[in-house]
Amino acid sequence: MNATDVRLIVERVKDNGAAPGNTYRIYAQMPTAEHSMHIIFGDDAHPLTITSTEPFYQHAYGGYSAASINPSVIEYDAAAKFDSWITVGYDNNNGNDMWDLGVDFATFNEGGAIQANNGGWFLLPTDEKCQQDANHLVLIGQLTTTGVASGSVNMQGWTAPNVAWRADGLTFITTNAETFGCTDAHASNYDVDATFNNGTCNYEQVINPAPSETISKLDNESAWEVFPNPLRDNLLNVQFKNVDVKQVATRIDITDMTGKLVASHSISADAILPGNRVTLKQDLAAGTYKAILIQNGLRETKTIVVAK
Repeated sequence: MNATDVRLIVERVKDNGAAPGNTYRIYAQMPTAEHSMHIIFGDDAHPLTITSTEPFYQHAYGGYSAASINPSVIEYDAAAKFDSWITVGYDNNNGNDMWDLGVDFATFNEGGAIQANNGGWFLLPTDEKCQQDANHLVLIGQLTTTGVASGSVNMQGWTAPNVAWRADGLTFITTNAETFGCTDAHASNYDVDATFNNGTCNYEQVINPAPSETISKLDNESAWEVFPNPLRDNLLNVQFKNVDVKQVATRIDITDMTGKLVASHSISADAILPGNRVTLKQDLAAGTYKAILIQNGLRETKTIVVAK
């Protein structure tokens, strides 16, 4: 059974400068809740390659797989947390029963590439780490480098006991890395920098600030307007009425209806047109979106429709 909808997701990991370069985690995203994944491999027809334009960071107390990562060492030396390694599901050695066969990791241990045309790494299909997490992801590796990492891998799993799927030639590149976080602008912990919703959104009610700090309730719905609505020519006009955008830093974010950020526009004073308005050029696919006015950490949202 083929699994053409399985894809790879790259997460940009915040390392706060603990290791040289940037750290990325690579995941396989499962297309349905029934999918699990237990082996990553290369063969003659579809070789496996993971490489970087600059050497991979390899910590002295790490190893080529997560089975070598000791949490106690990480507590002692923070840089060990950002070692480069491969895995299926696990991110340390606790309970890690992963095997590898037919892959020479000596070059990788020295910062070089991983290549295989007759081998891979795997768990028994019944291992709990073969199962996807709440975001439909299975971790397959962590890479730290000052360069650009990329790869092509093949994988196999189950959709039911002993019912296999296989996906060949799945690729990734770290220039397409996602920032994980809450992408729902309605949540109290909305992260404007997040591009992949990792399920951490918090919808607890936020205490309203003092009235003098509000921007969206000064005149209720007439504080600002967006037009035309529906949008047809990729130009979105924003009319500010009771909102000061010349003296106070202001941003307009556009999200889809899942809360994923699709655009962000900082409003500068010199962009204000006569009539206290701005025109934003934004090419959006047909559909419904949220335009979010953000000022002093406060938000007001309007629904816009794109018709094409």
